[in-house]
Amino acid sequence: MSELREYSAELSGVGLQACAVLEDGTRWWGVAGNADHGDDVPLSFTHHLYVGSVTKLYTATLVLDLVQEGDLSLSDTLDEWVDLEYASEITVEMLLNHTTGVPNYTSDAWFVARYFGLPTRTWGPNDLLEVIRGSPLRFEPGTRHEYSNSNYVLLGIVLGEVTGQSYRTLVGRLVREQAGFDRTYYLDYPGDARIANGYDESIFDAGRRNLTAFRESLETGAYAAGGILSTAPDVAGFVRTLFTGEILNGTTLSRMRTFVDAPDEDVTTQRGYGLGVRNLVIDGRSSVGHTGTIPGYSAIAMHHDDPEYTIAVLSNLSTIDQAHVFGRLQNAVLNGFY
Repeated sequence: MSELREYSAELSGVGLQACAVLEDGTRWWGVAGNADHGDDVPLSFTHHLYVGSVTKLYTATLVLDLVQEGDLSLSDTLDEWVDLEYASEITVEMLLNHTTGVPNYTSDAWFVARYFGLPTRTWGPNDLLEVIRGSPLRFEPGTRHEYSNSNYVLLGIVLGEVTGQSYRTLVGRLVREQAGFDRTYYLDYPGDARIANGYDESIFDAGRRNLTAFRESLETGAYAAGGILSTAPDVAGFVRTLFTGEILNGTTLSRMRTFVDAPDEDVTTQRGYGLGVRNLVIDGRSSVGHTGTIPGYSAIAMHHDDPEYTIAVLSNLSTIDQAHVFGRLQNAVLNGFY
């Protein structure tokens, strides 16, 4: 708690939810800072926060579950479901590990202008596909890694085409019904759900700004690449359940954890990228999971094998240093419990 409170104070009361799950199943929960920075409303565990690209871990799990069941193959090409000029060159596996060369739709200037300029707009998967369509590949598919949110929008569309189910339905079935984490949603959260306000300091060059009014555009525009809403205990629980083999079998999980070289200037602790999984080395310790940033929110959720621990931190500020706060909590876990 002292590490969590100190980091929150260093960032002027940023809201932080954290959960650590230890080898014997012991769980520690902690919360610090504010859900509303303007009125100093304390963040609590009754609040939900967006997890940003930690969503990719959920999307990849949904895809690999279909692979495991024989309904999909990693070698299937995108042209079976999506009409793009280069779709026949791109496989499901390339989408999962970001080796497609498809440009990142969230870097498209016209998309960004509408993303923030139309705060109540609801983006559908086909709207996002139209943003992706027409942009040339950045490199030959399969030749290198370059992180692109477009890959996971396309995977969300593939999931819908293969199953006949919406992404929100698939998330609910996997996470709430199958895995039992009942406070995780994509768009289907209850009307009375408490959602912490989201803040950013980098987009508008006007100090810390409340982005709550942009929520509808932000969550639907992020889709299967970053739109999930959850809590730190739910995220930590899901990540632990996944990496301890309770969702996917050993063969599939091993394939998920097969990493390509993946240097990333935005995530300097990254050493490799698997099928929806980052391999990070923080303070000399290698762990697997994902980081996430969406305007207003930031997250990190990582699992370490030996000794076994899983730590998730969710924040209502999109500019926290994810690796730094994770490292502080990791050291507290190691010093206090191992």
